[in-house]
Amino acid sequence: MSVVRTRFYDSVRQRYDAAVIGGGITGLTAAFRLSEDPNCKKVTLYEKSPRLGGYIESETIPVNGGKIVFEHGPRSIRAQADPNSAAFFESLLRSLGLSRQLVSISKHSPAARNRYIYYPDHLVRVPGLLPAGGVLENLRALYPSPREPAFRSLLSSVISEPFKNRPPDYPDDESVGEFISRRFSKQVADNLASAVFHGIYAGDIYKLSARTLLSQLHGAEAAHGSIIWSQIKDWPSKTKQVATARAMAATSSSEWSKGADVLQSQMGLTSVFTWEQGLGQLVDALADSLRKSTKVDVLTSTEVIDISQDPWDSELVVTFGPRERRVHRVHNRVIATSPAPDVARMLSNAPEMYTENCQGSIASLKTLNYAVSVMVVNLYYSNPNVVPLKGFGYLIPRSIPKEQNPEDGLGVIFASETSDTQDTAPGTKLTVMLGGHLWDDLPDSDYPDHDCAVAMARSMLKRQLGITEAPMIARSRLHRNAIPQYTVGHDARINEISRTVRTEFRQRLTLAGNWYDGVSVPDCITQGHLAALYGTGRAKSTYSSGDDPYDLEGGIALPPMRWHLESKWEGEHSAEES
Repeated sequence: MSVVRTRFYDSVRQRYDAAVIGGGITGLTAAFRLSEDPNCKKVTLYEKSPRLGGYIESETIPVNGGKIVFEHGPRSIRAQADPNSAAFFESLLRSLGLSRQLVSISKHSPAARNRYIYYPDHLVRVPGLLPAGGVLENLRALYPSPREPAFRSLLSSVISEPFKNRPPDYPDDESVGEFISRRFSKQVADNLASAVFHGIYAGDIYKLSARTLLSQLHGAEAAHGSIIWSQIKDWPSKTKQVATARAMAATSSSEWSKGADVLQSQMGLTSVFTWEQGLGQLVDALADSLRKSTKVDVLTSTEVIDISQDPWDSELVVTFGPRERRVHRVHNRVIATSPAPDVARMLSNAPEMYTENCQGSIASLKTLNYAVSVMVVNLYYSNPNVVPLKGFGYLIPRSIPKEQNPEDGLGVIFASETSDTQDTAPGTKLTVMLGGHLWDDLPDSDYPDHDCAVAMARSMLKRQLGITEAPMIARSRLHRNAIPQYTVGHDARINEISRTVRTEFRQRLTLAGNWYDGVSVPDCITQGHLAALYGTGRAKSTYSSGDDPYDLEGGIALPPMRWHLESKWEGEHSAEES
């Protein structure tokens, strides 16, 4: 069993000046944590748009004597967060004074209990445990009706999975669709798995990486030949698999080590949570804190043109401003949270005398070049009973033919069900998501404008839910290239990117953000933490006392092992100061 230890190097480090490129949630988190580092004397945050927060955008709208909150991007956070992110997340909320201001949705609520898929021409509830139900009720809830075509092969696939042999030429990586089809069935992949991945990544399961996105399941087959046998064999074990980044968080300080436990105890029986003003309240709190800090300079509407490194003293130069008034700032450290293609372009734009030494970094960053665009349409109806069902919403699998899904819908969120305490105006909110990988071949000229997007959303709701009523308020946002796609071979690509950037920029340039290791809000917060703590060399970790600390300074600040074994009853962590 591994023991994760973290050693701090504050007392032996020199004071430094840092830059953070990108003002989304990753960049805001990194800048905030850098501002807390006693050795960081100056932080400059560069953001090319006029506002901070990236795709997190909450809008409060007065209506009918009250107000409603529209989320134009991410809308809530799962209370049962991946332990990879929970400690980081709680520590951030506590630092900002937001941990006691959460708006939570109970696990007993319809939004938690009822999640649907649309197949083949109606909504079907996805099997799941009922927190308030008895044994018989839960058995009925978990056992899908054999009359539903969506679940026709599910039970037989689960029963037969332990008896399917692992292929002799076991692939190092394969697509999610290929993996699920091989271990269960193509029907399970196309009808169920594809719907789930439409909701998370808006992606094609036959392109997304199983090694990256289903790492535990893929590893279970590699170790035991079967996913289900692996679960059975591990059940009596005294150890559990823990995300290594969670352990790194737990060892980073005595305060942070309580993060995941505090969050989980506070949430109790909570399904998801947000804030009264939406997720934008988190962005506002971070931005306010940074602007109040005397050591932080926040530059919005400031596009970085290039990043270069002085070959003699290793300092990094960030160039920005219009062509006739270029500004060059020198920094000891840079954390780049912009999309990988943008970072590649920044490095390529540097003068030739500087780019000749970073060709490996540019080439490897260019291998991350695929993201999908999503249209988000928010609708408000004054009628509180527009939707015939109660629940979180529904997702549309890839198996629905084009003629039944001409709008290329990904799913619909019953937004009113998760915003009871946010909204003071009665009515119904719906969020319709369109596009994703289904728009991969769509020319830019064919992307819908606002009116077209609203018409598409209304057409979809009429066909799938029978809603003919006109909405009182409609908003739309087209998020271009918003969700990076972790396609087959993603782990190998980010390992090569990390190696070349760390080497060529002599550990001064760190990369973080949703292009590398997770697209959710907690994932991005985790990466911001790791970049500010480990990416700058402030801390180093090791799996056991006999090993040399692994060095995450520069490159992508991700541990070499995604998972390690830990006691089921208590983690073995320690933090040390140097």
